[in-house]
Formats: sequence, structure tokens, C-alpha cells
Amino acid sequence: MIAKVVFYCGVLLSLNGLLDGNKIPQNRLHSINLDHDHVKLSWLVDWNSKEVFFHIANAFEGDYTWFSLGFSKRGEFERSDLCIFQWQNDLFNAVVDAYSSDDGESIYFDDQQDCTLLRMDDNSIAFKKKFDTCDPHDLKMHEGTMYLLWARGEEELDLESGTFIPTPNTTSKDNGMQMVQLLRADAIDIPERKVKHIDIVLNAVTIPAKDTTYWCKVQKIDKIFRKKHHIVRFEPIIENEEFVHHMEVFHCDAGPDVEIPLYDGDCDSLPEKAKVCSKVMALWAMGASTFTYPEETGLPIGGKDFNPYIRLEVHFNNPDIHKGVVDSSGMRINVVDKLRKYDAAIMELGLEYTDKMAIPPGQLAFPLSGYCIAECTEVALPKSGMVVFGSQLHTHLRGVRVMTRHFRGDRELRELNRDDYYSHHYQEIRQLRLKPRVLPGDALVTTCFYDTRGYSNTTLGGFSIKDEMCVNYIHYYPATKLEVCKSSVSEKTLHDYFKYMKNIEHQSKIQIDGARSENYRSIVWTQPRIDELYLMYIQEPLSMQCNKSDGYRFEGVNWEGAPITQVKIQMPVTKNSKCMKPKKWTTPLQEGACDMFGECIY
Repeated sequence: MIAKVVFYCGVLLSLNGLLDGNKIPQNRLHSINLDHDHVKLSWLVDWNSKEVFFHIANAFEGDYTWFSLGFSKRGEFERSDLCIFQWQNDLFNAVVDAYSSDDGESIYFDDQQDCTLLRMDDNSIAFKKKFDTCDPHDLKMHEGTMYLLWARGEEELDLESGTFIPTPNTTSKDNGMQMVQLLRADAIDIPERKVKHIDIVLNAVTIPAKDTTYWCKVQKIDKIFRKKHHIVRFEPIIENEEFVHHMEVFHCDAGPDVEIPLYDGDCDSLPEKAKVCSKVMALWAMGASTFTYPEETGLPIGGKDFNPYIRLEVHFNNPDIHKGVVDSSGMRINVVDKLRKYDAAIMELGLEYTDKMAIPPGQLAFPLSGYCIAECTEVALPKSGMVVFGSQLHTHLRGVRVMTRHFRGDRELRELNRDDYYSHHYQEIRQLRLKPRVLPGDALVTTCFYDTRGYSNTTLGGFSIKDEMCVNYIHYYPATKLEVCKSSVSEKTLHDYFKYMKNIEHQSKIQIDGARSENYRSIVWTQPRIDELYLMYIQEPLSMQCNKSDGYRFEGVNWEGAPITQVKIQMPVTKNSKCMKPKKWTTPLQEGACDMFGECIY
């Protein structure tokens, strides 16, 4: 008990900015600005007791008397889980665990109070809450994307009388929503003192007035990289957040003396000699921030056999066709010359960027899976396997849930990464708290779920923002030659499918040898046809991309028509809970709209 009290005291000191380095390392503290100005949320995760300690600075600045912090499934106020704090000159301070009504018009006080106040003064709040309170009117904390709601007001709330209050009116400056991974790994520090950096940024590019543009810049790096270095951190330099969807930096994988033409223009016109610039070095997508490598590894750059050219690729998303927007976004790469123990690398898992895959319209959460089959890891990984320490899940606009599952024979291991409440607006590279080891012969299955409600046309796989992707960029060590482990349905399977749809389902507009995209879009979708498409994707052979960085597949296996990894796709969102079932007359906040497997991810 004494140790627990000391720990809590240390937490309170830390959260108030009085860090005691002997008790709680600063890398365990995380923080964000809720209002992009003064209101700062800090938190610390206690994995042993399975609870989170929160600190809110400047909650009651000015004339504000109350502040609420809430947890929402996907950012909506309706049916959200709230902690409400009211400051009354330290005499009648109040804290209430509450939840909002189905229509958001009322706030009900919870019978079970789980917002445990640790401290409150005229400036700040410190409290704690368990990951899982076993309360149907609380949302369970998880390691995926969580949606924090905050609000504050000047007029006192009546928290003493009755069981509910009307939802108070607040102005836009006094409420907001932030996406965050609450249950996250500890931050990583760079132990080296001498850290250099190189920037690769666009040079005042005028963003084309069209929906989707991939802009490329080829740059030669400094002569100091004739000596091998390790990349230990990369950070985005973003000038126009509303237009920059994602970025990648590639190394030009050629001989050290091969000259690559410098280039700054549309990637569609990239010079032929620059197409060798395809080995991924760094990447960023909307919502991501700085990524730091664990102290035992770094991404290699430079050396006597290293070609000195790199390529930046920026995906501009301009759906409203704005004109005249100038951008100089790019990436800063931090490096050290003292090499770490392991060379790291980046691998792409998931689906090929191809219109062989399609999603019917009107679907709540249609799943597509990309496979890294056992045959690929068997030929590509060393006997010791690879340790995965980072992961970035990626889709375009319709992705709502993404995961990569890990199989060893017929046994399923812990997922590499999973986000049941994924948002394409928040695609950060996540440090993995538990670093899984993938061995030769293991299989990795990346599944993305798509919401196409409100769409009338079939969505296809592809590069455009209007198309869809399903990717997990994993960061691992030691480096191997395997850079892409992705799949799509085999060509023969798709040919047979269109033949079946034309001859048996009487979809007369299908041209057997015609464009895949037109064939998919010509289908009149009914539920049986949607089910047939889904079954085809999870049962039939694959076209497997088990590729090296030069784009060529590993030899020794027939990758076209490769066997699919047979897995059960049904996975309950809430795993074995020790909580008792809620009373029949309560509807848990965790429930909502459910997908084709009965999983309520909304």
C-alpha cells in the first residue's frame, strides 16, 4: 500500500510539471493541447494497475467554472462517456461521472462513479480512470484511436439535484474533439548527443488544380554520407495540412556511381532512370507526428556502396480543386554516425494497389484482406526472424477499421497492430509496446473494413483518393531484402468470377476480357452477390507480391495462384471481459451499429 501511495504522489508531481526523474521517467508522460492554445492534457498509463492518470492544465482560466473531458466511439457527442469537473472556490468542488443521451440533448449522471479525482484547483485538474470500469455507461479504453471530447463553460452546472441536466450550450472556442492513442507505448529518447539532419522538401510547388496529384522530387544528399549512418528519427515538415495526404521518402537503389537525374514535378512524368528510387526510407500520413527508432536499431543510410540520391513523393489531395496553393512540405531526417546494433527496414503489408479488389456500395464495414503468406516469410526471413517495433495503418477515405493478425501454423498470436476505431484523418506511426517476432513460415493477414454507405458506385483499389488502399507499413529489424509482402485475388480467379457473373447472374454489361473497373461497376449489387464477392476474396488463390526492393519477386515459388491463408475473420471487438453482463434495461455505450459479423464498431 505504501508503494502505491508513493507512486500516486509521483504521478501527481509529474503531471503538475514537477517531474521526479527517479520515480517516473519523463518518457512515460504524454501530452496534447486540446484547444491548440492553452488547455493542455497530459496523461500517464499505468499498465500494472490498468488505469490512466490525467492532468488538465488551464482548465478554469478566466471565468470558467466547469470543464468536461469525454470519451466517444468515433467523435460524436451522442452516447459519450463524460467526466465533469466544477470549481467553486475550493469549497464545493464537484466531480461527476456521466454520459450523454442518445440524442445528445441531455447528460445523465452515472450510478457508478469512476472518475476518481486526485486534485483540483483554480487552474488544473488531476484524476484517474481505469481502462475497463465494468460499467455499461463507460467506454472501455483500448490501444487504437480514441476520440476525446472536451468542453468548458462559465455558468455553473446544477450537479447536485436530480439525475440529469440539459446539455449546456458552448461556443466553438469552448469545445472540441481530439483523436489520440491514449494507451500508447512510452516515448523514445535519442541517447546520442551528436545528431545531424537532412531535409528533403518541395520548393514552392503550386498544387495542381485537380483531385489527386503525386508530386516527386529527386535530390542528391551530402558527401558526408559516403560513410554509413543510421537514421534515428524522422519528422514531417507540413505546410498545408488540408492538402498533404501522405508522403514517402525513397532511396534510389542503384550502384554508388550511378547518376540519377534531379527532378521536381508530377510523378507521372518521373524520368525512367529515377524509377529505381523505390526503396522506402521514411513515410508520413495525416495525423502522424515524429517517429523515433528504438535505441538498438536505426535505418541505414550512406556508405561506400550507397547511391547518394533520394526521392520525395507527396500525395496532394485537392477535392475542391483549389487553385494557386503553394506548398513546400517534406521530411526532416535525423541521423547519427555511430552505428547501432541492428539495421532496420520498412516493409509493406496488405493489398496491392490494384482495381482487382472492389467494395460494393452501401456497406457498413465491408472487409478486404491482404496476405503475407507463410511461403513468402519462409524464403525471405532469416532463421531468427524479424522484430517489429513500429506500424502505420493506412487507407483512404472509407477505411474504418484496420488490423494485422499474426499466425504461426494453425495458431493465432497477438496482432501486430489493430485499430477498431480507425480514422483516415489520424494515421500516425505507432510504436509497438510489445514487439512481436515474426519467424520464417509465419503468416500475416492485414484486414481493412470500409464504410461505403452513401456511395452509389463500386469503390475500387488504386492510387487515387477516390480509390481505396489497405496497407500496414511495418518497421522492423534486422533488415532483410523483403520490402513488399502483399496480395490481390489471382487473375484466373477474377476472370472466372466475371464469367460467372455474366453467364449465371446475367450481368450482361460485363465484358469477360474487358476492363476490370468497368466490369465491377456494371454489377447490380444485391446481398447474395455481395456475399459471393466476399467469399471469393477469402477462399480463392492469390496473386502474391513477395518482392525485393528492386521490384522483383523472390524466386522458388509460383506466386501467381498462391494458396490463401485460411483464417476466421470474425473477431469480437471486446475480448473476454471479466465484467458481469449489464442489466437487461441498460444499453451499453459500447454497443451501436454492427457489421456483417455482428461486431459493433460504431
